[in-house]
Amino acid sequence: MTAPGATPNAPHSLPATALLVVLLLGGPLLSGGRAVAQPSTGDPAALGIQDAPLEQALEQMATATGISLVYDASLVSGRRASCVTDTSPPDAQEFRGTVTDSTGRFHVSGLLPGPHTVVVSHLGYRRHEATVYVPPNDTARHEAVLSPSPIAADSLFIDADRYGLPSARRDADRVPAAPLRAGGAAEVPDVLGAGSVLGVTASAPYADLHIQGGPPGGHTLRLDGMPVRNPASAGRLLGAFSPLALEGLTARKAGFGALRGNALSGTLELTHDLPAPSDPGGQYGTVRADSRSLGARLQGSATLGDTPVSAMVAGRTSVWDVYQDAGLHDLIDRWSTLDPMLAAAQVSADTSLAGGSLGARTQPSAGFYDLHGALRFDLGPATRLDLSAYHGRSTLGADLVLGQPIGTDLGQTGEEGDDFSLDSSPFKLPTRDEQDWSNTVAQARYQAPVSGRTTATLQAGVSHYRGTAASEVGEVQFTSSSSLRSGAGVAAARQAARGQEGTSAVTDVLLEGEVDVALGPRWGLVWSGGLTHQRSRVRIGNAFAPQLQHRAHTSRLTTAAEMTIGLGAHLQFDGGLRLTSRPGQGTVFAEPRGALRYDRPVGGLGTVGLSVRGGLYRQFTTQFDLIRDGATAVVPTTRMWLPLTDPLTPPRTYHLAADLTWAPAPRWQIDVEGYRKWQPHLLAIDYPALRGAPTAPAAPTDPSRFIAPSHGFAHGGGLDAYEGTSLTGSLRYAYSRAERTFPGRFGGRQVLVPWTDPHRLAFTAEVPLGAGLALEATGEGVWGRRWGYRRAYYAYLTPDDLGAAWDERQLDRPETHRLPPRYTLDAGVRISRSWAGVGVEGRIGVANVLGRRNVVDWGLEPHPDGSVSRWTRSLPGRRATVSVRIRY
Repeated sequence: MTAPGATPNAPHSLPATALLVVLLLGGPLLSGGRAVAQPSTGDPAALGIQDAPLEQALEQMATATGISLVYDASLVSGRRASCVTDTSPPDAQEFRGTVTDSTGRFHVSGLLPGPHTVVVSHLGYRRHEATVYVPPNDTARHEAVLSPSPIAADSLFIDADRYGLPSARRDADRVPAAPLRAGGAAEVPDVLGAGSVLGVTASAPYADLHIQGGPPGGHTLRLDGMPVRNPASAGRLLGAFSPLALEGLTARKAGFGALRGNALSGTLELTHDLPAPSDPGGQYGTVRADSRSLGARLQGSATLGDTPVSAMVAGRTSVWDVYQDAGLHDLIDRWSTLDPMLAAAQVSADTSLAGGSLGARTQPSAGFYDLHGALRFDLGPATRLDLSAYHGRSTLGADLVLGQPIGTDLGQTGEEGDDFSLDSSPFKLPTRDEQDWSNTVAQARYQAPVSGRTTATLQAGVSHYRGTAASEVGEVQFTSSSSLRSGAGVAAARQAARGQEGTSAVTDVLLEGEVDVALGPRWGLVWSGGLTHQRSRVRIGNAFAPQLQHRAHTSRLTTAAEMTIGLGAHLQFDGGLRLTSRPGQGTVFAEPRGALRYDRPVGGLGTVGLSVRGGLYRQFTTQFDLIRDGATAVVPTTRMWLPLTDPLTPPRTYHLAADLTWAPAPRWQIDVEGYRKWQPHLLAIDYPALRGAPTAPAAPTDPSRFIAPSHGFAHGGGLDAYEGTSLTGSLRYAYSRAERTFPGRFGGRQVLVPWTDPHRLAFTAEVPLGAGLALEATGEGVWGRRWGYRRAYYAYLTPDDLGAAWDERQLDRPETHRLPPRYTLDAGVRISRSWAGVGVEGRIGVANVLGRRNVVDWGLEPHPDGSVSRWTRSLPGRRATVSVRIRY
């Protein structure tokens, strides 16, 4: 130990030296260590800390007790604490604590002259106690060497994945529960915002997730190991999961291992959050409210006989019926307009609608709710049974009244005219357009050690998804004489107003087992095998596509093995193979995958890690997004999942990825990544074939009639820098480029895909101001977006629909339609307080501080003379946000 200003020669080269030493007196503070400070007296202090960041809890304790704390920031990074005291004896204030740096040195400042008792302790070592005399106006030095002390235990189970060098696990990016529950600077929490994961993006406003240039359906999302379909969040305005229920998000990108399943671009894994049975703060509740939702969580721990049991229930519901959030209302209201170009393409040229258009007055509707429940039975050392269930549902739609021509109201600027009036329309046509989707998941997972070197896991579960797209058209109400009174005119209006309709459902029943064997100190083998039975049903159609009907019942047998081989103190090789067969179809599909990892401390430069991964990847249940033709374009597609059977061959890709991680200090980390994906066989909807197909088939539709092969590639990279000392923040830059062919379109050329953001720069920052106050900010800039017009134009329109304007608009060359950059900046203030065991956290912020009308895409307006003009659809502007979270 050293007093202020001293620099001792600590014996940190000896193995018995404690590198993490905590100085406390009177009780443990950090890591079980302690030290005595100048004795003092004071009044009893009361503390109420429930599941708060450890750094915040220590600051609150120091403020309440008047003590001084000095510690290494890395010890509290990412940790949380719970502590409730009604009274504290005066001597609880009679200590000062600190911890060592990475070389074993420490100091305590501000001590009065005289003797001080020093106690140094560390887990696994004998406690060292000594008296140190501090002279007046000087410093004292003390050297402590700790002797090893064995720890006696009946059994010991170590979750090694939670420890070790950060670069050793660069095949996965982990987002803990705290940032998921906090949300952004001025937005509500959204588990699938994924903004803090390099290479994972959510396209605004649809919030379709993409992993490193992959399509929306190129990845799998699992909750407690079970698949969840279409967890749409509509640009963080709706949500599929309550953040209060989840432990965190794990993203696995290009080059993920053989045990992680079948997917073309990556996997996203969510787990329910349960309290530890021994957690002293294991019984508490949380309530959270914001402008869009109200959520709550209850958890507790108990003992059933001799078995510790942990439980959690959580739920959330939208508050749309009470308060309609301005951002969501504006988004639906501005976008729920019947597209004039698509309407004109649906009707014959001899009707009055063919050269004009229909506007809309809307009444938006939105809603969602989700329920979570989880149980854990600790049946013995490393033996436990986990049960969990989830159900969530979301709806989004609008009641429309059509009839207002918009040819002069929406011009080149995309701003609505002030003279918008439905009363001047010669007719009114009430319609309703709505999307509804729901997910239900239940699972049971049993884990137990088989021997001293083997652990086995068995899981069974079911997942069900159902989505519907509905469109209703009322009776035409004439307000003046019009050619629409003719039968042809009324039929044209009704045809143009009717949107996409249909149902898509898929059910998965899964049984899977896994055995993890430690073959030696640096050798390991994991084997898994499972059976998945799947049922799917699709019935969907619109004005451009005839009704499609398909049912399928399929089963898949899978087995995977992955071996870990240590090639030295710093080098590790992971090799794996995944096999999939479809009973009755004969073929066995193999997917070899591997990874090479290197980690090493480099002198005083910190830790450096490098990983290179790659392999073959297939997908046996493929997501297809049928582009909608009607209103409510906030949901631009209707999704369906098809288990692939002959003659459709499962798509396959090849990955090669590399990551470099440098951790120069405990709370500094820089990650650099790069990837390349070869995509020789993909599948996509053939829209020209779909539009030319006969209408209303009486028999089920063969998917091979409207699904055709495609091919392409994707490559990119990025940099992520994180800092967590004086402030917490990160800076991320990602580059992505992906090209592929689109069946029946663009002359068979490979073109840039519409879902990538070629250049994305984002940052997050939190600046603590003390006393529980902090400033928060998030920002993002996106450049290089293509496919500037509505997706339906590229899918459905032909030269006959645009006439002479086709050459001008070049809808057969989407890569030339470059959108302007998109910039967003959110800022807010967070305040945290605790009173008598109740913690309150509030946020006040402004979303889109700059007030930018960021362009999402363009629409086209036809005119009677054959020309077309362009109008703009944009994201919501500036808006205020408020949220409050109460924990008790």
